[in-house]
Order: sequence, then C-alpha cells, then structure tokens
Amino acid sequence: MNILVTAPFSETFRSSLRNEAEKYCCNIRFGTDSSDLSAADIIIGDITAKQAELCHNLRWLQITSAGADKYTYGSFLPENVILTNVTGAFGDGISEYIIGTILALFRGLFSYRQNQERCVWKDMKTERFISGSRALILGCGDIGSKTAVKLKSFGAQTVGIRKNIRPANGFDCIYDLKSLDSELPLADIVICCLPKTPLTDHLLDKRRIGLMKSCALIVNVGRGSLIDTAALTEALAEGHLSGAVLDVFEQEPLSAASPLWAMNNVLITPHISGPSFGHSPHTEKLITDICKENISRYMNGKPLINMIPPDHGYAYNCI
Repeated sequence: MNILVTAPFSETFRSSLRNEAEKYCCNIRFGTDSSDLSAADIIIGDITAKQAELCHNLRWLQITSAGADKYTYGSFLPENVILTNVTGAFGDGISEYIIGTILALFRGLFSYRQNQERCVWKDMKTERFISGSRALILGCGDIGSKTAVKLKSFGAQTVGIRKNIRPANGFDCIYDLKSLDSELPLADIVICCLPKTPLTDHLLDKRRIGLMKSCALIVNVGRGSLIDTAALTEALAEGHLSGAVLDVFEQEPLSAASPLWAMNNVLITPHISGPSFGHSPHTEKLITDICKENISRYMNGKPLINMIPPDHGYAYNCI
C-alpha cells in the first residue's frame, strides 16, 4: 500500500505518520512528485484538479482541513474515492479566536489601542458584555460546540442551529434551519460555523440580515459564501448591525476596494482563525492523530472517522 503525504507536516509529525504506516508495511512518501501521485493508494493532504488526473490508483483521500467543499458536489474527485477530513482538530483554536474577537469588539479594545498610540487617556464608554447575551451559533459540530462551551463559561445563553436536531455539548437549546428566521431577531451575537453547501450559500441574505438586532454582532469563521457580502456591507454602513468579525469571504483575498476595510466596527483577518501547519503544533498534532487513527482503521477494515459523502460538504457529525 502506497501512502503519499502532500500536507506540510513538520518533521516530528512526519516521523509519527511514518511509524504508523510502517506498522502495516506501507510505503509512505512526502511531497507531490508526479510519479508518487500516480502510485498513491492513499493521499494525506490536498490535491488539485490537475494532480487528480495523475492519481490513477487513488482509493482514499484524507484531507487535512475541515472544509471539503471543493471535493464534493460533482468535483474532480472520482466517485469511488473515499473522502475524509479532520473535523475535531480546529475547534480549540477557532473557538478561542471567536471569544477573543468578540471581547475585543465588545470592550472597545481597538479604540483604546488607538488612544494609546496617541497618548490619550479617555473613557470610551463602549463596553458590552458576553455575560447575559444570547448567542446564536449556526453549526453545532466541533467548532460550534466548543465555542458554545466557552461562551457559557462567560454567562451567555447559547442557541444552536443545525440541519438535523440532535444534542451537542454547550448548547441550552438546538433548532433546525426552519427556526432560523425566528431566532435571528433574538440574538445578540450570531456566529457562523457552517461549511459550504448549496443549502448554506447566502443563508444570511439581505432579508435575514435585516431580521437581526441593530446591536447584534456577527462572526463568520465558516465559509464566506454563507453571507451576502454586499448586503452585510450595506447593513454595517447603515448602522443596522453593531459590528462584524470576518475571517472568511466570498472572494479571497478581500478586494482592497471593499468598504469593509475602513469600518472601525469590523475586524478582518485573512482566513487564519483555524491555525495549523506552520502556526500551531497543538493543531498539527490533532490533525496527525486523526490521520493515524484513520490509517489504522483503513488497514484493519474498520469504518473511517469523518467520512464525507460525495453529496455533502462536511463530515456526518459536522453540523
């Protein structure tokens, strides 16, 4: 069995993967050489459409991200190839990002930083609190659930929206998508953790953004396609929303011409809420552990974790 690792694991975790593969007498190589692509039965990492044309023996693709939309819904990946992701590796980091950015905007920390740069001692009287707020979280998988747990520790009420109602840690209550319109007007914070699917494209359109409170803060760490960017920009410019935290966009990078860059109540980051390779050894270890577990399962004929059906953009337990 030939395993090709295209993801940029550090040497420590390469060794860990190599040891796991060698337990089952697998040949494991690292890189994207065309001959290795052609021989690979298993690939750990990402591949492009052009590279997929060379993958004549591919049986299973273990991607090292949570988002899998480019491989689903009639993509370039052959139908008989098993697809799995690393759901479970990013919840810790992304939930901390969400909490940190909410606190920064609620407590006016950016305004105080600007005052510090000018040596200005001034009470900005802008503080809001997570405690006592109602947080609506779209997506109740690993990221949404870990965010809910942290928000509850601050005293927030946590409400989840997911495709099918079933329990998840950290939520006071969970509803299906049919309840979205009735829940949006009640939320002080709306957090988007959903993957990209036909069902979620522009889920928050102009009409639904209009249902939200004028004091509501919106956070998007899922996919940029979830929110109608033009409608969001208009709502923020008109003061309909108190602010936004945006790590993902419909078009990335965000155009320098976008009015969002100049808005003081908007925090923009370049798709970094879930740090992994080259950023976070903790997350890289979690990714490695999932890959090793699935190698063991695959070689022993057991069901893989985080399997993604070809007509889904997420693992079974994602939303």
